[in-house]
Amino acid sequence: MPQDPAAASPAQSVPLLLPGRPEITAAAGFLSSLLRGRVSESRLRGFGGAMAEALADHYKHHWFPEKPAKGSGYRCIRINHKMDPIIGKVASRIGLTSQQLFALLPRELTLWVDPFEVSYRIGEDGSICVLYESAALPPVPPAPSSTFPLLTCKEEMMMGRTSPPKNYMLTAAS
Repeated sequence: MPQDPAAASPAQSVPLLLPGRPEITAAAGFLSSLLRGRVSESRLRGFGGAMAEALADHYKHHWFPEKPAKGSGYRCIRINHKMDPIIGKVASRIGLTSQQLFALLPRELTLWVDPFEVSYRIGEDGSICVLYESAALPPVPPAPSSTFPLLTCKEEMMMGRTSPPKNYMLTAAS
C-alpha cells in the first residue's frame, strides 16, 4: 500500500506544532515573563499555557521548517499602539481587559516566531534579541529563475536602518 506523500511532509506533521515545541515555548514564556510580578501567579500560568496553545493553533498551517522564512510575516506578533489579536484573545481568556494589557506590556513590541529561531524587539529602534535558536535544516537553494532573495519580516525591517528615524509632521490640505 503506497504511503500518502502529503502525510509524510514535515510541514504537515502534527508534532511540529504542539504547544511544547521549543519555539512556541520560548515565545509564550517570553510574553509571560513580561507579565511576571504584575499579575497573579495563577493568571500568569493560565496566560502562558493558553498562549502556547493559541500560537500552536495559529501557526499550524504556516510552519515550514524546510523554508523557515516562508510565512514569517504571518507568525510575527506585534504590538504597535494596538494589541496583537492573539495576545488580546488569550488575555481576555484569563480575565484581563485590553486597557489592563496595554498598561502591562510594552507599547512597541515585535516578536518573530520562526522555525529554529525566536527573537524580539522592544521599541521601534530597539535592538533585536534572540530568545531561542537551534540548528536549522540545510538551506534550500533558490530556484534558477529567482533573481531576488526572499527576506524574512525581520530582515526587511532591518534593511537600510543606519540611523534613528526622523519625525515628520503630516498635514492635510484641502
